Amino acid sequence: MGTTLDFSQTYDAPPAAVRAMITDEQFINLRATRTGATTVDSEVIDEPGGGRTVVVTRTIPANVPSYAKSFVGETLTVTESQEWAVPAADGTGTAVATAEMSAPIAFAGSMSITTDGSVTTVRTFGEYKASVPFVGGKVEEMAKEQTLRYLTKEQEIGRGWLNGER
Repeated sequence: MGTTLDFSQTYDAPPAAVRAMITDEQFINLRATRTGATTVDSEVIDEPGGGRTVVVTRTIPANVPSYAKSFVGETLTVTESQEWAVPAADGTGTAVATAEMSAPIAFAGSMSITTDGSVTTVRTFGEYKASVPFVGGKVEEMAKEQTLRYLTKEQEIGRGWLNGER
């Protein structure tokens, strides 16, 4: 059994603009560095028909409790992948999302872009699974908490980006 993540970011912009932002390599690199990454390597691949694949690998300080230092170390390398399907005409759509880490934990889930006509929502939903005996649940919760902080900061950066702040 893993730990579930379900988080929504909201933007006052059309879905097509939000999708363009979150699959833009400059935005991807900006959000990574502004959320503490010490190194970033990203790639955006345009797929046939309008789909897009985003792959970003970043190294971040491992700010973890002492019980986790032995298997995480001082830094954590995270490789995140988003495989965005061909969008609907209005820019809404879905993606398969995964994150592999240099620690014994991984994330698998999905993302969606929806709108109610005035607000666009990006929802990230999935599950963390840690392969650490006895403390796996604690490690999953720690990863979830760090991801929630990251996604909250990403939303702040995204709102600025959509308002022309770069």
